[in-house]
Amino acid sequence: MIVISDILELKKQIGEWKREGLSIGFCPTMGSLHAGHMDLVETSKNETDKTIMSIFVNPTQFNDPKDFAQYPIKTDDDLRLCEEKGVDLVFLPEVKTMYPETKTPISLSIPELQKHLCGRTRPGHFEGVLQIVSKLFHLTEPNKTFFGLKDYQQYRVISAMVENLNFPLEVIGVPTRREKDGLAMSSRNVRLSEKDRETASLIPRMFALAKKTILGGEKDIRLWKEILRDFLLTGSSLRIDYLEVVDPIHLQPKERLEGEVLLAIAVFVGEVRLIDNQIITIPS
Repeated sequence: MIVISDILELKKQIGEWKREGLSIGFCPTMGSLHAGHMDLVETSKNETDKTIMSIFVNPTQFNDPKDFAQYPIKTDDDLRLCEEKGVDLVFLPEVKTMYPETKTPISLSIPELQKHLCGRTRPGHFEGVLQIVSKLFHLTEPNKTFFGLKDYQQYRVISAMVENLNFPLEVIGVPTRREKDGLAMSSRNVRLSEKDRETASLIPRMFALAKKTILGGEKDIRLWKEILRDFLLTGSSLRIDYLEVVDPIHLQPKERLEGEVLLAIAVFVGEVRLIDNQIITIPS
């Protein structure tokens, strides 16, 4: 496995692969890797000749400096896992490499897709995501890139950027890997206390309740959300950031329970913010 921190070295290696006619898959991450990240790797290895993973904790996408400071960094463990899983190249840049002080900052945004969900409660987050991901796409020149669907809004925002700016690549969403109790795997889960981890299990149970009530004939979207909110708030250390029902393409709020809907949530369990979502098909 090749580990590179320098942009010129990265471009040289990618140029060699391109001249050999090899396709490139790219998995951007912020490290603290788990099995969900490895699902991205496995999908990339099945669909492309060479797999690149970036590990970079991007400061511009954190609207809360405390959250950035507490983000877990496990570089040695991450590199060991990447090698075990057959990653061909890890790009491991420093902040000064990605954000040179001599450069004039720019801002990218897709207002329609950022208006709700995390875009509403984390101002500046997606501008930071779009900025770093566009940089990484230019540097790695992938044929395909892979994103976990736990961050569904991120997946949609990046897909829209690729389409609108004519990036010559395909964005592929990879299903969420879950713990045995259904909680979505996340780098933040390690920060949960034992008690808070138990409380976090209310999230997958809430999705099960959502499906049960829909199958039971519930059609009132406001009442549905109220039932789900009340269930989540049985957790004493749980605070809801948002619980929204939107359409899966444009991420705009749904007024009626019909067709396919994206049930998306963000909650704080103790001090840890967790997100999750599921697409639910409403019976006609």
